[in-house]
Amino acid sequence: MRTFARRSLLALAGSALAGLALAPLAAHAADAAPPDLSRYRGKVVYLDFWASWCGPCKLSFPWMQGLAARYPNDVAVVTVNLDRQKPQADAFLKQVHSTLPVIYDAQGASAKAWKVADMPTSLVFDRKGAMRFRHQGFFPGKTGEYEAHVATLVREH
Repeated sequence: MRTFARRSLLALAGSALAGLALAPLAAHAADAAPPDLSRYRGKVVYLDFWASWCGPCKLSFPWMQGLAARYPNDVAVVTVNLDRQKPQADAFLKQVHSTLPVIYDAQGASAKAWKVADMPTSLVFDRKGAMRFRHQGFFPGKTGEYEAHVATLVREH
């Protein structure tokens, strides 16, 4: 297992989050290459924390995949799985037909660092790496609001 370095998250977040104590993410992507969030600099980043046992998470994945498809050049949707057992996460991803990048964080260090208590929780960062929106839970009736947040950040340059 590879370690997703603290500095990569800080590089994404920029100085607005520099004071936040972030633990390293023990992680690897579904294709075994560790995602480096700094590679998304200049894009809006939708960072989603989820678990296989979470019902609303199953609802959120098709919407997130649609979001990534609607904004292929402007938005990066990256997911963080918090299951303790990777096979459970892999089965979930197969069930929802996900092609989104995944950071596996079985210890939950990233969730603790970001004070994630609800599943799913999504953090939305602007192009400069500042967290601008936090979505706790996923509610199909609020997808217009979620999309408006992303669209606002996409329009900012």
